[in-house]
Amino acid sequence: MTEQAQAPANPKPQRRISRVWVPVVLVFGILLGALFAVTAPAPPVRLGAGRFFLLSAERALEVHVILSTVEAVLLFALVIVYIKIYNDTRANFSMGILIVLFALLVHSVLSYPLTVNQIGPILLGSGAFFPYPDLLTIVAYTIFLYLSLE
Repeated sequence: MTEQAQAPANPKPQRRISRVWVPVVLVFGILLGALFAVTAPAPPVRLGAGRFFLLSAERALEVHVILSTVEAVLLFALVIVYIKIYNDTRANFSMGILIVLFALLVHSVLSYPLTVNQIGPILLGSGAFFPYPDLLTIVAYTIFLYLSLE
């Protein structure tokens, strides 16, 4: 009885790509957003009363474009990840997540500041512009992408 417990033939592969993929997606989103913010024609902005997080209306719009681009890029990456997961598993749960992510991506594109510009002037609201909702959404999507790649 000298049999030793053998290691499984196929140990769980290490997912090192998640350590690299998430920062790459974030940097790509920031660079793409900065490119859009700089090269896109300045849309007309209607100012409401209040401050814009200590930024001029134009700078606040540029920050919003950058943050919205990062959100859209993260959602696109999540859609790609869950398409791969669904193709591998054919699980209904991953199809449900894929549908929700696709709806969020469509919402993100339709509410993108430069898309809204095609419809009419961008209203920066009657209050202050705070980047907190965009930042919290980016954090949530980043964590979701990281956990999805695990």
